[in-house]
Amino acid sequence: MSDISFWKPVYQLFKPDEPLIKEELRDFYVRREDSPVDSLVDLLAMEDSAAKFLLAGHRGSGKTTELRRLEQRCMSEYTVVWVDTDTYLDKYNIEYAEVVVLIGITIVKQLGELGWKLPRKLEQDLLGSLAKVTYQDKVTGGGQLQLPKLFQDLGVLLKVGFDRETKKTRGVRPALSEIIAKVNAIIAAAEADKPKLLVIVDGLDRKDYTIALEMFSSSLLTDLNCHLVYVIPISLRYSPAFRQPMQSFDKCLDLTNIPVFKCDANACPTTKTDPVGRHILTTVIEKRLGKLGDTYKNLFQPDALELLCQNSGGVMRDLVRLARTACEVALQQNANQVDLTIAQEAIQEEHRTYSIEDYHFEELDKVHRTGKLTSNSFDSPKNGNVVICDELLHYKLILGYQDRKYGRWFDINPILLEDLERWRATNLTSP
Repeated sequence: MSDISFWKPVYQLFKPDEPLIKEELRDFYVRREDSPVDSLVDLLAMEDSAAKFLLAGHRGSGKTTELRRLEQRCMSEYTVVWVDTDTYLDKYNIEYAEVVVLIGITIVKQLGELGWKLPRKLEQDLLGSLAKVTYQDKVTGGGQLQLPKLFQDLGVLLKVGFDRETKKTRGVRPALSEIIAKVNAIIAAAEADKPKLLVIVDGLDRKDYTIALEMFSSSLLTDLNCHLVYVIPISLRYSPAFRQPMQSFDKCLDLTNIPVFKCDANACPTTKTDPVGRHILTTVIEKRLGKLGDTYKNLFQPDALELLCQNSGGVMRDLVRLARTACEVALQQNANQVDLTIAQEAIQEEHRTYSIEDYHFEELDKVHRTGKLTSNSFDSPKNGNVVICDELLHYKLILGYQDRKYGRWFDINPILLEDLERWRATNLTSP
């Protein structure tokens, strides 16, 4: 017999949409070989001038958690400013204008929270430049304009996104350049009294490919005179259209997924399991269960845990979601343990969230056979001409991995392998 009181503590440990922070980062983090944190710390230490970095990885691969580790590592050497675009910007109506303004005001606000007093002249200069994009020709509400009121009004505006009039007919680029110049003056003054600034901009990896390409092609995102780390969509990282804009940044680092299978000497996928990768994934589950004591120590039967890890594809968020779903299924079946049957049902439940178009299968098959992306495109009635592998990456239909010896390789998401096999049986005369 089992009930909610038994499963709730476990269920609460697996929250797929919440990155590890503070105590959870200390207690639950499992070190991974491909972590970019050490490289970023070293690269920042070697830079005297402001450096601009990109971090790419699949949604849910653990980028936010790794950046929180970077924040912890750098706190003693830098003034770290965290910019959360998910919270403060509209999910759909967002371009470089909103991002640039949000970074600027977040820097000023967090410096204030750290006790740094903004010089009066710099404050007035910033007020004047921000007011141009906040109020345009509209009234400001009367009285003398001050930063708290302007930040409040601007925050509301950023949440819905600037309208087209602001972006196109008001000469927003000169206004943004002016804002950046004023923020750079503030950065210079602050760094005369405090450690160098390190600005981490999280959340932009969730944006649509087309929006992200236009956004990161703008030079404005690199014009701030401080260290910057931006998170970008995985589809942008490997897009031929982004190769030129990417040269504006010092380096693009990758957080690949934990491999559940090995590749061969030609970086082609195989069916040979990767014991190191699977050990990391099982440790993620076991560390969380360890918090609950011996009662929950063997909650997941070994074959069930192995299957969940395999079908996560090594994507951290998907692993946590599968574990959470397995708890739901176990509760529904009045079980007190996750066995193989329950794990299979949890996987089927997660599988329903994926959608594969007919034109995807041929590229999925090629990637599964070769381990490489293609540049083949499709004329979509909805989205126009699209590079198919960009879509496959964006929707996690294919996943990226890194082998120390053989380099980068790609494969179909393991949870979709049966779909590919059914397509092959119908469409191919030979494997």
